[in-house]
Amino acid sequence: MNLPNLIKLFPVLALLTCIGCGSSAPPKATLEQNAFASVLGLGDIAGDPKMFPTAFVDGTAPENREDYAQRGYEIAGEAEVNGDQLTVPVKIFGGVVATSTADRAKKASDVGTTTQNWVLQRVGEEWKIKDAPLG
Repeated sequence: MNLPNLIKLFPVLALLTCIGCGSSAPPKATLEQNAFASVLGLGDIAGDPKMFPTAFVDGTAPENREDYAQRGYEIAGEAEVNGDQLTVPVKIFGGVVATSTADRAKKASDVGTTTQNWVLQRVGEEWKIKDAPLG
């Protein structure tokens, strides 16, 4: 290949070299963000009797799943991480309609608002709820 043709290929080679330079992958979520997702999604998961126990450390899922399905959850302050455990204040509020097929006929919960400390435990690469008092 002669020099003029090589010069014409230079921009193409430069472009191909740079294609892998930047990363378009979203940033990894922090441990706290992963734990918070476990808390925030509990109301939806509680609507499914098969999914509900998977949000909890084995053997710690509460028996009153329906009560959890009728509430909403917000992170109400700073989390405290101690090794593989995390304690976080959770604002628990009523007025949420259960969304699973089995619970569709239920009306919105009349439960007031409270804040409770919940404990999460890291199990492998994910956070699971260990203790989640409603009030």
